Amino acid sequence: MLRETYGGFEDIDGFATRQMVVSSDNSLAAFAGEEALAFASLHRLADVVELRNLAVNPQHPEALEALLRHILSQATIAPREKHLRIVALGEPSIMEAVTPLGFRPRRRILKVKWLTAPDPNPDLTLMKASEAGDPEPIAKVFLQGLSTHWDWWITLDKGGPRRALEDIRRWVEDNPHRWYVALYGGTHVGAAGYGPHSRRAREIAWLAGVAVTPIYRLKGIGRTLLCRLLYSARGEGFREAVVYTYSPPLGLAAGATLYVKSGGLIQAEYIHLEKD
Repeated sequence: MLRETYGGFEDIDGFATRQMVVSSDNSLAAFAGEEALAFASLHRLADVVELRNLAVNPQHPEALEALLRHILSQATIAPREKHLRIVALGEPSIMEAVTPLGFRPRRRILKVKWLTAPDPNPDLTLMKASEAGDPEPIAKVFLQGLSTHWDWWITLDKGGPRRALEDIRRWVEDNPHRWYVALYGGTHVGAAGYGPHSRRAREIAWLAGVAVTPIYRLKGIGRTLLCRLLYSARGEGFREAVVYTYSPPLGLAAGATLYVKSGGLIQAEYIHLEKD
């Protein structure tokens, strides 16, 4: 059922499907005999309880709503967890099950992928993290660039800037030859990086994204960083690259616009629905 639901949007095999089932704080499924009718998993983040990996047998759309109501009634919400979130694939059968539960759409997460890379802009100085030394300035400029549209991730999912910075620094340290910082007059003005996609590590590169500090935007810095990432990933042998990027409920955010204009194709759309 998970493969049928996500197979057209994600590159998943048997191992990836099992990970969707077991890598959570709690996974529940609804059955009729031995037939699976619905599935969802619960994950606890810093200030959010999140339901994700929703799947439903199209012949029994009511099963998913019933399963979600059961999970929400049984879940113990700690005092620090201020929000409930459902991450729902924008499929009619799933959205119909989520809508009656009182959650409101807050944002979209678009999965964009590239099969080829656009021509790079050679005018900006870029440096690999492995050449720059201390990863802290790279992590800080990346976090600063994210803060415009990803404040919800920094605050709710990570529990604040300090923990978010720790995670970003770890990303840089784990893949120093795959992270780049953009320098403008010796100042760090943007950063971007990638690593192997956890589900298809040998074939697909996962982009952490492109982040540029607000006062240096609209100067081609983001596009130059993106081009460097895509060329670097292709040079390593990755056959494609993907990024999961924020957009509001209507329209596209600046990052999503950059990715689409650079040849990225929107492969999937996930809806974050939340309530306090």
